[in-house]
Amino acid sequence: MHDHKRRAHAEFSVWARTYDAHWLNHFLFEPSHALMLKELRALPPGRLLDIGCGTGALAARLAQRGWQAVGLDLCERMLHQASFKLNGSAGSVRLTVGDSEHLPFATGAFDAVTCANSFHHYPHQEAVVREMFRVLRPGGHLLLLDGWPDQFIGRIVYDYVITRVEGGAVWHRESPHVRAMFHGAGFHHVTQKRTYSLFPILLTRGIVPVSTTS
Repeated sequence: MHDHKRRAHAEFSVWARTYDAHWLNHFLFEPSHALMLKELRALPPGRLLDIGCGTGALAARLAQRGWQAVGLDLCERMLHQASFKLNGSAGSVRLTVGDSEHLPFATGAFDAVTCANSFHHYPHQEAVVREMFRVLRPGGHLLLLDGWPDQFIGRIVYDYVITRVEGGAVWHRESPHVRAMFHGAGFHHVTQKRTYSLFPILLTRGIVPVSTTS
């Protein structure tokens, strides 16, 4: 395991039991999930993979809206908390331990992939976006949400505040860099939406082309 992944695994293993009560949930995660759910409203429910699902909050809400949700996380203790919290009430959520760089799913297995507030922990982000592309069917959607550090306030919030809260080994990318990763992986119709809660957040969306000529 990469050293940064090992440190993140250890950090979130310790954090798992108190994660849902952390102030970040109210000020960052909840607004992020609300934006993700709003963006997904126009898509018919199907098979969805939520990468970096943590304690399963977003996956559970997606399942309640009819999605066949799979939640994946590197940290077993976070998934244990998710399983305990959901306790069968989240419909069709399935929880899986896995590495975002090496997704344990077949090519084209999902209609949509979501990733909210975990991308900055991935040391090889281009590889992760390529894996997200691989597991989506033609016409499938990737919605990736993370911090928006482009402007001064974003750099202060993410390079100083969030970096200190989350242990230091994190990589918040500016919007042109994220967009370039999407295009490099093969996504078409890449769009970005920037919004503020207490923190500035960036939602990048891309679609897998239906054919090589689309």
